[in-house]
Amino acid sequence: LLLLLLLAVLGVSVLRKGWRKSLAWEAWSLPVCLPVVLWMAYLCLFPFWAEQAGPAWANLRGQWGLSILAWLIGWGGVLLMGRDGPSLLQLALASGFLVLLHLGMSLLAWSGLLGAAVPADMPLALMWRSFLSVVGGTAEVGWRWQPFPWGFRGFDPMHGNLGYTSNQAIVLFLCCLLFAWRSHVSRVTAIAAAAIVLCFVSVVIAYSRGAVLYGLLMAVLAGLVYQLRLRGAVTGGAAPSRPVGRKGQLVLVWAVLASLLVVAGLSFKKDSRWHLMADKARVVFLLVDDPVRFLCEGPDESMLQGLRHEMQDRGPAYVSDLIGGLNGDGARVALMRVGLVLVAERPWGLDGSRSSYKQLIEARCGHPPVMLYEHAHQGWLDTALALGWAGSGLLGLALLSLAVFGLRNLRPDAAGPWAMALLLLSVFWMARGFADSVYREHLLQMQAVLLGYLATRTHLERRSAAARHQSAAA
Repeated sequence: LLLLLLLAVLGVSVLRKGWRKSLAWEAWSLPVCLPVVLWMAYLCLFPFWAEQAGPAWANLRGQWGLSILAWLIGWGGVLLMGRDGPSLLQLALASGFLVLLHLGMSLLAWSGLLGAAVPADMPLALMWRSFLSVVGGTAEVGWRWQPFPWGFRGFDPMHGNLGYTSNQAIVLFLCCLLFAWRSHVSRVTAIAAAAIVLCFVSVVIAYSRGAVLYGLLMAVLAGLVYQLRLRGAVTGGAAPSRPVGRKGQLVLVWAVLASLLVVAGLSFKKDSRWHLMADKARVVFLLVDDPVRFLCEGPDESMLQGLRHEMQDRGPAYVSDLIGGLNGDGARVALMRVGLVLVAERPWGLDGSRSSYKQLIEARCGHPPVMLYEHAHQGWLDTALALGWAGSGLLGLALLSLAVFGLRNLRPDAAGPWAMALLLLSVFWMARGFADSVYREHLLQMQAVLLGYLATRTHLERRSAAARHQSAAA
């Protein structure tokens, strides 16, 4: 309903300004928008040839239709507000709200204000009741500090939701940090640096390995892009406030890097799944000849014997943990292999739903598989199973075109931070799809709103810079 209301406001604004006179015409005339428009058109047409038309239409009215509206809202935000819209730092702070909330809840759990033996997932209602009982003195156990709540996810049982928003915030804060550091804007530099560290601390507490890994990868990529593409100070931005000296800059950069290394080390130390991850993946690659049978029937005795023989030098406790983890990281490798088989058999997709993989694997097994998963845990395969090869390809083309648009506009001027954010976020969502199913429901809306806003804001800043250059030349 909110998306529809915002879209109505956008439509009225376009009609009042006149389509061809508005930024809308210029923005959607950009070549970068053609792949996005093709992606939207495919979503609207897919139900006509879907194998299961009923669910396909339902999903068009649901997650796919809402994602189209989200793209329009992201683009329309710049149309309505222009350069008065939220700054990149404000977008980063908004993206980091869930991180701040999680850290606050973790502090409450650590301080004992949520009671003793706090579970990893704690609904808000239970959290509130526990808080009142501790504060009011009616709790069974008196108030005292608790062991640090490693693995605490707060009210959301899906640590991925925290991880995705945290990674998105990290990318935006990285862009703010690099450009503010280059421009000697000390306040923004300090805020962004502190926020990046807090985002990493949050996902380490929640045991979100994917968020830690991808956050570090994006930090490395941001540094490489900055070194290879940006030269000179940013022009056209805000005036420097309290310039940071060269020594202070180096201290700040090294402090951030040291903090990232510390939180990465904590993640590796506290989350034991890191230690088994490579072996679990290798075992499923080497010892599982038929991944479909592995998922349908579970690991057979011959495979387990082969595993014990292969890992006999690691000790029985390690082998036991490894076998217990085959339904985690090991199963994800099998899911990828099975997903490739199913995608090859279904070039036109199934029904556009999030359960396409589940339906297909149950049909292949003839019964619910022993290792039952709702999706393939691989965004590109899940999208191909739901929408066909063309659907997955068009989504990839849309994200790639946005990344290229950001790269082409990445210069040391007012458009630079927006272009860099667009480039990094597009690359992040493309890469994240190889490790989890992220092209669905609210994640689609989160991606579309921000990427649409960043692309159009980049175009607006580039147009404004060109106009200023022409005025100065005249």
